[in-house]
Amino acid sequence: MLNRILNIAWKDLLHLWHNRLLLILVLFGAASEMLLIGWATGADVDDLTTVIVDYDDSTTSRSLIAALEDNDTFNLDDDAADDYRNNDDRDDALDDLFTSGNYVFNPEPVMLIEIPEGFEQQLQAGEQPEVLLTLNGAKALPSRTARRAAEEEILTFGAIERAKALAASESGQDVPVSAEQSAAIEQIVLTQLETTQANITVRYNEDLDRAHYTTPSEAAFVLYIMTIMAAALLLAREREYGTFEQLLVMPMRPFEIIIGKSISAMFVGYANFILLLGLMNVVFGVPVRGSLPLLLVLAIGYLFVELGRGFLVAMVTRTQNQALLVIMLIAFVDITFSGYAVPVESMPDVMQFVANFFPIRHWMIILRGILQKDIGLSVFWPQLVWLAGLGILINGATLWFFRRTLGEQR
Repeated sequence: MLNRILNIAWKDLLHLWHNRLLLILVLFGAASEMLLIGWATGADVDDLTTVIVDYDDSTTSRSLIAALEDNDTFNLDDDAADDYRNNDDRDDALDDLFTSGNYVFNPEPVMLIEIPEGFEQQLQAGEQPEVLLTLNGAKALPSRTARRAAEEEILTFGAIERAKALAASESGQDVPVSAEQSAAIEQIVLTQLETTQANITVRYNEDLDRAHYTTPSEAAFVLYIMTIMAAALLLAREREYGTFEQLLVMPMRPFEIIIGKSISAMFVGYANFILLLGLMNVVFGVPVRGSLPLLLVLAIGYLFVELGRGFLVAMVTRTQNQALLVIMLIAFVDITFSGYAVPVESMPDVMQFVANFFPIRHWMIILRGILQKDIGLSVFWPQLVWLAGLGILINGATLWFFRRTLGEQR
């Protein structure tokens, strides 16, 4: 009996050994995916791009900026601060600020901090100065993290500065506050005194509604997964059931066959995308601030990129089940580097660069930008360049694999 059991096990191991793709996925797929996602998401949410504009330009305001800069949550963008300050129209400056970061290597800010003129004098006089925080509501989850960290830093800084001012007014001279005393002073002042306040406004998503952030991402992901799955399964089914050979006798070129097979897969993905757009607007109240025709046209271009990936999966697998397994592994990585699960700006620099090679990353930026910010081609053209380049590369590889497969079959 033991020999019969071992013979069956040995036969399965031989089948696994001869199916090299499945062998690689079984042995290294889970481990490599865990390492890749772990490196990308294991760190805390920090290095969020933040812009600070100091209208007071005093010793106290610079000390506040230094305190914020020391916080790992923030990554200060001084160039954006200069551009904002040089624009006299505040609304126009805010739009420029929160849309200029859609470039590949220039993350858009999640928050603007404005320190008012007279900040130091108000604080020393025992008054209650307000620091204005303007949040990028299109990035609701990172903005919430940045807001909490900024409020804590500003409140703590104001408490300690007020304690210094009170002690100095009683003694008639400046009284330094040691590191050991600062924690105790903070607790006393926060409970007994009115200190610096953070006046918060939000752009694009006034209530920081989570659905306004997540549902566009869900729509992007559904468009991606339905398209790549339909494309892969349609072609893998031909190979699994032996009907792939019928394509060989057709008087058609390889790219004509690929385009013909793309139509049904594109219909599935596009129909789901339009349905989700309607649900976002009607059920969740997500506005379409930008050009809907532009969005629908660009969605078709993005579909061609993902269709190529789906057909490429079908080319390197033999059955529908194998294709589904590969798609599942790809999907986990794609959703990580899309910026949906974790802000790409919080990833290590190497992973931020790697994220550019995932088409869904660029599509997510385009979709959110059109829906929530009313931005156009002049802003997200770098994403279109990346998508075009990736589309040429992916579909070129798919066509090469297809031609090679046809040659082997013939």
